[in-house]
Amino acid sequence: MDLNLYRSFVVTVERGSITKAAALLALSRPTLSRQLAALEQAMGLSLLLRTTRKVQPTPAGRALYERIAPLLRELEGAEAGVAEERDAVSGTLRVSVPPVIASELGAVLLGLRAQHPRLTIELLADERWADLRSDGVEIAVRAGRVNDADLVRRKLGVSQVGAYAAPSYLARRGTPTSIEALHAHVLLRGTDAMGAPQSSWPARGGGRVSVAAGFTCNDQRTLITMVLDGRGIAVISEVSAAAPVAEGRLRAVLPDRIGAELPLFALCHPRGKQPARVRVALDALERWGKAFARPRKAIDERTPSSGRRSVRTERT
Repeated sequence: MDLNLYRSFVVTVERGSITKAAALLALSRPTLSRQLAALEQAMGLSLLLRTTRKVQPTPAGRALYERIAPLLRELEGAEAGVAEERDAVSGTLRVSVPPVIASELGAVLLGLRAQHPRLTIELLADERWADLRSDGVEIAVRAGRVNDADLVRRKLGVSQVGAYAAPSYLARRGTPTSIEALHAHVLLRGTDAMGAPQSSWPARGGGRVSVAAGFTCNDQRTLITMVLDGRGIAVISEVSAAAPVAEGRLRAVLPDRIGAELPLFALCHPRGKQPARVRVALDALERWGKAFARPRKAIDERTPSSGRRSVRTERT
């Protein structure tokens, strides 16, 4: 049965007039009369008593009204809720981000909430790639290659990574001047997107440098702390390294040989299914990305960049 017929019937009973009901429904009087007649024919009963001055329900019409009216109001409430989800910046927004940039993105999202007080933010700082289908996450910010073609990707910019060590470590162990020289150093590995220990580090211009080490950590913040403490060499975000480098607490190691520019993406469900809170958050993240994640200067073309080189390291 067409819900519009039920809606027309309910409004007519409540207004007590076909003319008034037609005006409220934005229908012509003949159109509304045809709809009411169609409903009565489908039910096989007379539902309305019509006079020149008013319309009132028959006993069968009253019984139908009492059953249908609450259901229509509930349906209209559900439709309003969906419309608010689509159009109003409200509800709970769950965003998964790498821990290393969680504070920066947290500030962006707090600024967004200041503009939209009905919005609730849940920021999840996790090295693991969130599953947008099962984890309840609406936006995931990640660097590197994205293999899921079903997700919408909004490119935010370029995330830089490079190898760093503390001056105290380099003074004690020496500064490596080649990939091969790394075999005598303590390399601190992170984990990949699946949580497995890194088997290689990126090489500038392409290729990989294979690494094996006795220490692995899945938290970039811990790796940064260990590097600052002079424990070894690690590949970390250049954003995290920027301040310690400027303060003289970190130095780049083989900057023209080890490191990469990784595209930084905001991932979400297909565009047609995005509520308003997701749309405005993506716009805010994109604005942040333009100011925050910028490409590194071109590497000297004379720097060798091809091939995968194996570097074995001492256990720590």
